Amino acid sequence: MVAISSGFRGTVTRDTEGKPPLSPTTAQGASPSPANSASATKIDLSDRAKSIIAKAQADLHAASDITLSFDEILNKRTEALGERLSKIFGNLNVPPEYATHLKVDKFGTVTAEGPWKAKIEKMFSENPDLAKELKEVSGLSALKAAQASLDLYTEQKKATTDEKKQAEAWKNYNIRALNIQTLSGVMTMKDGKLRSAAIDYMDMIADPTGINSGKSRQDVADRLA
Repeated sequence: MVAISSGFRGTVTRDTEGKPPLSPTTAQGASPSPANSASATKIDLSDRAKSIIAKAQADLHAASDITLSFDEILNKRTEALGERLSKIFGNLNVPPEYATHLKVDKFGTVTAEGPWKAKIEKMFSENPDLAKELKEVSGLSALKAAQASLDLYTEQKKATTDEKKQAEAWKNYNIRALNIQTLSGVMTMKDGKLRSAAIDYMDMIADPTGINSGKSRQDVADRLA
């Protein structure tokens, strides 16, 4: 064996028969540290790689909703958004039993009513993704209400051959369409639940004497005023 001095700390050894050099620790019979081996295999992903992985995860999440109906998807998104807003409103000290009316316009700007108006509107302006989700959920809710109104008109039209009654059904359908359009961006947070004023309105029309409809009638009237 021939000792060869190097610029590294310690001495490396080389077999005179031409075998590759060994590290000082290996030459002494020690094995490489597991910690060092682990640190050596650490990989930092590029921004593009992270983006590809994020998209794949989003696609997988979207695929899980393919088998759900429109109503199931809407309910799922409404509940998820309601849970997020419930936690945020709690941090803003907004009492959960207080009915907080929110209105989002076509630009995604959210306005609120009540004593916490300024804090809530500031929160939405600082969280555009939250305002965007509220806009989409309210829009889908209005679409559901519009479909319910159309179904009701079709049912009433088929139920009679009287032209006057059919004309009355058509007139009522158009009135409902205008009201649903007015309520399309209006949502209410209360007791940790997020509700659509447009859906509440159609529930009231479909079941005018129901307990839930009775509770929401004044709320709907306020939104139409």
